Amino acid sequence: MKTAKFFVFLSILTLFAACGGGGDNNFYGGDSGYDGDVSGKTDNDVEHVERPDNANRPGGGGSSGGIGGGSTGTQDEEEEPDEDLSDSGTAQPDGESGDSGDTEPTDTGDSTDSGDTGDTSDSCEDFPAYESDPDIAQCVAGYPSDGTKNIVLERLNHLRAIHKLPPVVYTDEFDDIVAECSLVIAANQKLSHFPDSSWKCYSDDALEGCSSSNIHITMASYQPEIDDAAIVDGFMIEENVEELGHRRWFLDPWLAEISYGRSEGFGSGQYGANTFVLGAAVHVIGGAQQDISASDIEFVAYPFENYPKELYDDSVMMSFTAITNKSAKWGNNVVNFASASIAITSETENKVYQIKDLQFDNEGYGVPNNLRWRTSGIRTGVKYNVVIHNVIINNYSQDYSYWFQLD
Repeated sequence: MKTAKFFVFLSILTLFAACGGGGDNNFYGGDSGYDGDVSGKTDNDVEHVERPDNANRPGGGGSSGGIGGGSTGTQDEEEEPDEDLSDSGTAQPDGESGDSGDTEPTDTGDSTDSGDTGDTSDSCEDFPAYESDPDIAQCVAGYPSDGTKNIVLERLNHLRAIHKLPPVVYTDEFDDIVAECSLVIAANQKLSHFPDSSWKCYSDDALEGCSSSNIHITMASYQPEIDDAAIVDGFMIEENVEELGHRRWFLDPWLAEISYGRSEGFGSGQYGANTFVLGAAVHVIGGAQQDISASDIEFVAYPFENYPKELYDDSVMMSFTAITNKSAKWGNNVVNFASASIAITSETENKVYQIKDLQFDNEGYGVPNNLRWRTSGIRTGVKYNVVIHNVIINNYSQDYSYWFQLD
């Protein structure tokens, strides 16, 4: 298996006020000093299945270095965790010299006794969170209930529908490997697509699950409510991950099925028995593919048309993928964005928005091509028009246009 250094990022996640991923009480955004209840971090996704290109790193790590550029990736400098969690307030990135990145727990004032996971049901749902409860101290993985699985499936399909993409289905084919992946994340209180035999609760299934899934960790000094839909949203927002690998897997038109793993509890990982940790994994690599040959999909853009305002702010990258070959997924890696330019205008303001951090690649991170950028000053309730000029496809230039409005 090829190895790579990963770009590890930190995002701050507060729980939804209500289940199902709605409401205005979400915080996604650029201040890592936010004194929130839960620290959330989602590692970059990795593709280990064979691809027709010669990519020298699995899908999603590193930094592409701008238009025409490319680099092997970066890692946050290592930081030691605060000894006194009561003074922590936020999570700090901690990148070791391998593939893993660890998150320091957030203190919220009250601690919970170790070893007691309490009531694992989601308080605002009428079903338990688990069909089979995890016991991370005994290396027993949890298996989410059908209700929990449906939350993840329905939220992802809702977001795919906004992008005019076909829905995916749930398969239990990969339940065992995502369960074991989520277990090792929780048991070790750290995150990696390549856990090894030195990890507590390690298994070959854990390695397979973590290396074929979008993976997530949440840590806190108490047991919070977990909103599984918010985990899906975090992968879509993709804050501070410039390759946008998680988003690209979720918005892959060919994606046909997912599986979901989740394990949680108070364990004996690197931050101790008084730290609550949840590991989660959404399987996206190596499953069935959809036939979109008869569809009218020409591109995938983010944000797109009427878009949930909680899923975008000015720190997040916009993105665009051209779909030029619906019969052969990897035939879409011929798209060339080297000469592309982007214009964003609003229908109510006489203003052209500045494009920053323009990047592209033709790697196999979910979809075979991707153009991405940042801008600033985007407001809710305003309709914006986007025109992408001079996309080169088989030596011919093509322009694309679409609109979005944050609601």
